[in-house]
Amino acid sequence: MRSMTGYGEAAAENSRHSVAVALRAVNHRFLDLQVRLAEECRGCEAALRDQVGREVARGRVEMRVEVKPLVERRATVQLHMGVVQAAHAATHKLVEEGLIERGLAAGDLLRIPEAFRVELAGEAWDGDDQELLLKVAGEAVAQLVRSREREGASLAATLTERLCGLDAAAARLDVLRAGVKDEITAALKRRLAELLEGQSVDESRLAQEVALLVDRSDVSEELDRLRSHLEHFRSLLEEPGPSGKRLDFLTQEVFRELNTLGAKCRNAEMTRAVLDAKVICEQLREQVQNVE
Repeated sequence: MRSMTGYGEAAAENSRHSVAVALRAVNHRFLDLQVRLAEECRGCEAALRDQVGREVARGRVEMRVEVKPLVERRATVQLHMGVVQAAHAATHKLVEEGLIERGLAAGDLLRIPEAFRVELAGEAWDGDDQELLLKVAGEAVAQLVRSREREGASLAATLTERLCGLDAAAARLDVLRAGVKDEITAALKRRLAELLEGQSVDESRLAQEVALLVDRSDVSEELDRLRSHLEHFRSLLEEPGPSGKRLDFLTQEVFRELNTLGAKCRNAEMTRAVLDAKVICEQLREQVQNVE
Protein backbone atom coordinates (compact mmCIF):
# COMPACT_ATOMS: atom_id res chain seq x y z
CA MET A 1 0.00 0.00 0.00
CA ARG A 2 1.15 3.51 -0.80
CA SER A 3 0.19 6.86 0.59
CA MET A 4 -0.51 9.70 -1.84
CA THR A 5 1.87 12.06 -0.04
CA GLY A 6 5.62 11.89 -0.48
CA TYR A 7 8.78 13.60 -1.68
CA GLY A 8 11.65 12.64 -3.94
CA GLU A 9 14.68 14.43 -5.34
CA ALA A 10 17.86 13.66 -7.28
CA ALA A 11 20.68 15.57 -8.98
CA ALA A 12 23.57 14.87 -11.37
CA GLU A 13 25.69 16.62 -13.98
CA ASN A 14 27.61 16.02 -17.18
CA SER A 15 30.31 18.12 -18.81
CA ARG A 16 27.88 20.90 -19.77
CA HIS A 17 24.87 20.92 -17.40
CA SER A 18 23.88 20.33 -13.82
CA VAL A 19 20.37 18.88 -13.47
CA ALA A 20 18.20 18.62 -10.33
CA VAL A 21 14.67 17.18 -10.14
CA ALA A 22 12.35 17.48 -7.13
CA LEU A 23 8.93 15.81 -6.80
CA ARG A 24 6.29 16.62 -4.19
CA ALA A 25 3.00 14.71 -3.99
CA VAL A 26 -0.21 15.33 -2.03
CA ASN A 27 -3.74 13.91 -2.07
CA HIS A 28 -5.95 14.13 -5.14
CA ARG A 29 -8.76 12.05 -6.63
CA PHE A 30 -6.81 11.45 -9.83
CA LEU A 31 -3.26 11.92 -11.12
CA ASP A 32 -2.63 15.64 -11.55
CA LEU A 33 0.97 16.22 -12.66
CA GLN A 34 2.39 19.74 -12.82
CA VAL A 35 5.78 19.95 -14.59
CA ARG A 36 7.94 23.06 -14.25
CA LEU A 37 11.05 23.10 -16.40
CA ALA A 38 13.23 25.45 -18.44
CA GLU A 39 12.41 26.27 -22.05
CA GLU A 40 15.50 24.53 -23.47
CA CYS A 41 14.37 21.14 -22.14
CA ARG A 42 10.66 21.58 -22.89
CA GLY A 43 10.91 18.78 -25.45
CA CYS A 44 11.44 16.29 -22.62
CA GLU A 45 8.11 17.03 -20.95
CA ALA A 46 6.21 14.14 -22.54
CA ALA A 47 8.92 11.65 -21.52
CA LEU A 48 8.94 13.03 -17.97
CA ARG A 49 5.16 12.71 -17.70
CA ASP A 50 5.40 9.13 -18.94
CA GLN A 51 8.03 8.33 -16.29
CA VAL A 52 5.82 9.59 -13.48
CA GLY A 53 2.65 8.03 -14.91
CA ARG A 54 4.21 4.56 -14.95
CA GLU A 55 4.84 4.67 -11.18
CA VAL A 56 2.16 6.98 -9.77
CA ALA A 57 -1.57 6.33 -10.17
CA ARG A 58 -3.16 9.07 -8.03
CA GLY A 59 -2.21 12.34 -6.34
CA ARG A 60 -1.33 15.90 -7.18
CA VAL A 61 2.35 15.76 -8.11
CA GLU A 62 4.54 18.81 -8.67
CA MET A 63 7.76 18.21 -10.59
CA ARG A 64 10.37 20.95 -10.52
CA VAL A 65 13.35 20.70 -12.89
CA GLU A 66 16.38 22.95 -12.47
CA VAL A 67 19.06 23.07 -15.18
CA LYS A 68 22.26 25.07 -14.67
CA PRO A 69 24.95 25.48 -17.35
CA LEU A 70 28.47 24.51 -16.35
CA VAL A 71 30.05 26.14 -19.42
CA GLU A 72 30.03 29.92 -19.76
CA ARG A 73 27.80 31.06 -22.61
CA ARG A 74 29.18 33.25 -25.38
CA ALA A 75 28.05 36.87 -25.14
CA THR A 76 27.67 39.42 -27.96
CA VAL A 77 27.20 43.17 -27.57
CA GLN A 78 25.32 45.16 -30.19
CA LEU A 79 25.84 48.95 -30.38
CA HIS A 80 23.09 51.13 -31.82
CA MET A 81 25.18 53.89 -33.43
CA GLY A 82 22.18 55.99 -34.36
CA VAL A 83 21.13 56.29 -30.70
CA VAL A 84 24.70 57.05 -29.57
CA GLN A 85 25.25 59.73 -32.26
CA ALA A 86 21.92 61.40 -31.49
CA ALA A 87 22.73 61.42 -27.76
CA HIS A 88 26.23 62.82 -28.47
CA ALA A 89 24.84 65.61 -30.64
CA ALA A 90 22.28 66.55 -28.02
CA THR A 91 24.77 66.68 -25.15
CA HIS A 92 27.36 68.57 -27.32
CA LYS A 93 24.76 71.27 -27.96
CA LEU A 94 24.05 71.51 -24.22
CA VAL A 95 27.81 71.92 -23.55
CA GLU A 96 28.11 74.69 -26.16
CA GLU A 97 25.22 76.56 -24.55
CA GLY A 98 26.82 76.20 -21.12
CA LEU A 99 24.01 74.15 -19.65
CA ILE A 100 26.28 71.22 -18.75
CA GLU A 101 30.01 71.00 -18.15
CA ARG A 102 31.02 68.03 -20.29
CA GLY A 103 29.83 65.65 -22.98
CA LEU A 104 28.99 61.95 -22.87
CA ALA A 105 31.30 59.53 -21.04
CA ALA A 106 31.44 55.76 -21.49
CA GLY A 107 29.43 55.20 -18.33
CA ASP A 108 26.74 57.55 -19.61
CA LEU A 109 26.34 55.50 -22.77
CA LEU A 110 25.61 52.35 -20.75
CA ARG A 111 22.65 54.09 -19.13
CA ILE A 112 21.05 55.18 -22.40
CA PRO A 113 18.17 52.83 -23.33
CA GLU A 114 18.70 50.94 -26.57
CA ALA A 115 22.29 52.16 -26.95
CA PHE A 116 23.73 48.77 -26.02
CA ARG A 117 22.15 45.35 -26.14
CA VAL A 118 23.87 42.29 -24.65
CA GLU A 119 22.81 38.87 -25.94
CA LEU A 120 23.82 35.47 -24.53
CA ALA A 121 24.02 32.47 -26.81
CA GLY A 122 21.14 30.05 -26.32
CA GLU A 123 21.58 26.91 -24.22
CA ALA A 124 22.63 23.98 -26.36
CA TRP A 125 20.54 20.92 -25.43
CA ASP A 126 21.34 17.60 -27.04
CA GLY A 127 20.69 13.88 -26.60
CA ASP A 128 23.26 13.49 -23.81
CA ASP A 129 21.55 16.23 -21.82
CA GLN A 130 18.15 14.65 -22.34
CA GLU A 131 19.49 11.28 -21.23
CA LEU A 132 20.90 12.90 -18.08
CA LEU A 133 17.59 14.60 -17.30
CA LEU A 134 15.57 11.40 -17.69
CA LYS A 135 18.06 9.47 -15.57
CA VAL A 136 17.84 12.03 -12.74
CA ALA A 137 14.05 12.16 -13.05
CA GLY A 138 13.89 8.36 -12.79
CA GLU A 139 15.88 8.44 -9.56
CA ALA A 140 13.64 11.16 -8.13
CA VAL A 141 10.51 9.17 -9.03
CA ALA A 142 11.96 6.05 -7.39
CA GLN A 143 12.66 8.03 -4.23
CA LEU A 144 9.11 9.43 -4.30
CA VAL A 145 7.71 5.90 -4.57
CA ARG A 146 9.80 4.70 -1.61
CA SER A 147 8.59 7.67 0.42
CA ARG A 148 4.95 6.88 -0.40
CA GLU A 149 5.48 3.21 0.46
CA ARG A 150 6.92 4.08 3.88
CA GLU A 151 3.94 6.28 4.65
CA GLY A 152 1.66 3.60 3.21
CA ALA A 153 2.97 1.01 5.69
CA SER A 154 2.14 3.34 8.58
CA LEU A 155 -1.25 4.04 7.02
CA ALA A 156 -2.01 0.31 6.72
CA ALA A 157 -1.29 -0.17 10.42
CA THR A 158 -3.69 2.66 11.30
CA LEU A 159 -6.42 1.25 9.05
CA THR A 160 -5.99 -2.21 10.56
CA GLU A 161 -6.42 -0.73 14.03
CA ARG A 162 -9.68 0.92 12.94
CA LEU A 163 -10.90 -2.37 11.45
CA CYS A 164 -10.29 -4.09 14.78
CA GLY A 165 -12.45 -1.43 16.42
CA LEU A 166 -15.26 -2.15 13.95
CA ASP A 167 -14.87 -5.90 14.53
CA ALA A 168 -15.31 -5.31 18.25
CA ALA A 169 -18.40 -3.17 17.62
CA ALA A 170 -19.93 -5.88 15.40
CA ALA A 171 -19.25 -8.52 18.07
CA ARG A 172 -20.85 -6.34 20.71
CA LEU A 173 -23.96 -5.83 18.57
CA ASP A 174 -24.14 -9.57 17.95
CA VAL A 175 -24.22 -10.18 21.71
CA LEU A 176 -26.75 -7.44 22.40
CA ARG A 177 -29.20 -8.57 19.72
CA ALA A 178 -29.63 -11.93 21.49
CA GLY A 179 -31.70 -10.30 24.23
CA VAL A 180 -33.89 -8.24 21.93
CA LYS A 181 -36.75 -10.78 21.86
CA ASP A 182 -37.08 -10.89 25.65
CA GLU A 183 -36.92 -7.10 25.87
CA ILE A 184 -39.60 -6.67 23.20
CA THR A 185 -41.86 -9.23 24.91
CA ALA A 186 -41.49 -7.61 28.32
CA ALA A 187 -42.03 -4.10 26.96
CA LEU A 188 -45.11 -5.17 24.99
CA LYS A 189 -46.63 -6.93 28.02
CA ARG A 190 -46.07 -3.85 30.17
CA ARG A 191 -47.70 -1.64 27.59
CA LEU A 192 -50.70 -3.96 27.17
CA ALA A 193 -51.12 -4.22 30.91
CA GLU A 194 -51.28 -0.44 31.14
CA LEU A 195 -53.80 -0.22 28.32
CA LEU A 196 -56.02 -3.19 29.28
CA GLU A 197 -55.99 -2.39 33.00
CA GLY A 198 -55.89 -5.96 34.25
CA GLN A 199 -57.85 -7.67 31.47
CA SER A 200 -56.49 -10.96 30.10
CA VAL A 201 -54.12 -10.99 27.14
CA ASP A 202 -54.37 -13.35 24.19
CA GLU A 203 -51.02 -15.09 24.40
CA SER A 204 -51.09 -16.32 20.78
CA ARG A 205 -51.80 -12.81 19.54
CA LEU A 206 -49.04 -11.48 21.76
CA ALA A 207 -46.63 -14.05 20.34
CA GLN A 208 -47.51 -12.97 16.78
CA GLU A 209 -46.87 -9.31 17.59
CA VAL A 210 -43.58 -10.14 19.28
CA ALA A 211 -42.51 -12.23 16.29
CA LEU A 212 -43.35 -9.36 13.94
CA LEU A 213 -41.40 -6.81 15.98
CA VAL A 214 -38.45 -9.18 16.38
CA ASP A 215 -38.35 -9.73 12.62
CA ARG A 216 -38.34 -5.99 12.00
CA SER A 217 -35.55 -5.56 14.54
CA ASP A 218 -33.42 -8.45 13.32
CA VAL A 219 -29.96 -7.17 12.37
CA SER A 220 -28.34 -10.50 11.55
CA GLU A 221 -28.21 -9.80 7.81
CA GLU A 222 -26.70 -6.35 8.37
CA LEU A 223 -24.08 -7.79 10.70
CA ASP A 224 -23.21 -10.47 8.17
CA ARG A 225 -22.77 -7.87 5.42
CA LEU A 226 -20.76 -5.64 7.76
CA ARG A 227 -18.37 -8.50 8.56
CA SER A 228 -18.11 -9.31 4.86
CA HIS A 229 -17.18 -5.70 4.05
CA LEU A 230 -14.55 -5.67 6.79
CA GLU A 231 -13.03 -8.90 5.48
CA HIS A 232 -12.98 -7.48 1.96
CA PHE A 233 -11.32 -4.36 3.31
CA ARG A 234 -8.54 -6.45 4.86
CA SER A 235 -7.94 -8.32 1.62
CA LEU A 236 -7.59 -5.02 -0.26
CA LEU A 237 -4.97 -3.86 2.24
CA GLU A 238 -2.82 -6.82 1.25
CA GLU A 239 -3.23 -6.41 -2.50
CA PRO A 240 -0.41 -4.78 -4.50
CA GLY A 241 -1.13 -1.71 -6.58
CA PRO A 242 -3.50 1.23 -6.07
CA SER A 243 -6.55 0.44 -3.93
CA GLY A 244 -7.60 3.83 -2.55
CA LYS A 245 -10.72 4.26 -4.66
CA ARG A 246 -12.02 0.77 -3.85
CA LEU A 247 -11.33 1.30 -0.16
CA ASP A 248 -13.22 4.58 -0.31
CA PHE A 249 -16.27 2.93 -1.90
CA LEU A 250 -16.09 0.07 0.60
CA THR A 251 -15.98 2.50 3.52
CA GLN A 252 -19.19 4.07 2.21
CA GLU A 253 -20.83 0.62 2.21
CA VAL A 254 -19.71 0.02 5.81
CA PHE A 255 -21.26 3.34 6.85
CA ARG A 256 -24.47 2.45 5.01
CA GLU A 257 -24.76 -0.84 6.92
CA LEU A 258 -24.20 0.99 10.20
CA ASN A 259 -27.01 3.42 9.32
CA THR A 260 -29.36 0.49 8.70
CA LEU A 261 -28.29 -1.11 11.96
CA GLY A 262 -28.98 2.12 13.81
CA ALA A 263 -32.46 2.36 12.32
CA LYS A 264 -33.29 -1.16 13.55
CA CYS A 265 -31.93 -0.80 17.07
CA ARG A 266 -34.52 -1.34 19.83
CA ASN A 267 -32.46 -0.52 22.91
CA ALA A 268 -30.04 2.12 24.09
CA GLU A 269 -27.05 -0.22 24.34
CA MET A 270 -27.26 -1.19 20.67
CA THR A 271 -27.73 2.45 19.67
CA ARG A 272 -24.59 3.44 21.59
CA ALA A 273 -22.66 0.59 19.97
CA VAL A 274 -23.71 1.76 16.50
CA LEU A 275 -22.75 5.36 17.29
CA ASP A 276 -19.30 4.23 18.47
CA ALA A 277 -18.90 2.21 15.27
CA LYS A 278 -19.85 5.25 13.17
CA VAL A 279 -17.14 7.31 14.86
CA ILE A 280 -14.57 4.63 14.02
CA CYS A 281 -15.88 4.40 10.45
CA GLU A 282 -15.48 8.16 10.01
CA GLN A 283 -11.88 7.87 11.24
CA LEU A 284 -11.40 5.03 8.76
CA ARG A 285 -12.78 7.17 5.94
CA GLU A 286 -10.44 10.05 6.76
CA GLN A 287 -7.40 7.78 6.59
CA VAL A 288 -8.58 6.11 3.37
CA GLN A 289 -8.46 9.52 1.65
CA ASN A 290 -4.65 9.28 1.87
CA VAL A 291 -4.38 5.91 0.12
CA GLU A 292 -3.20 5.87 -3.51
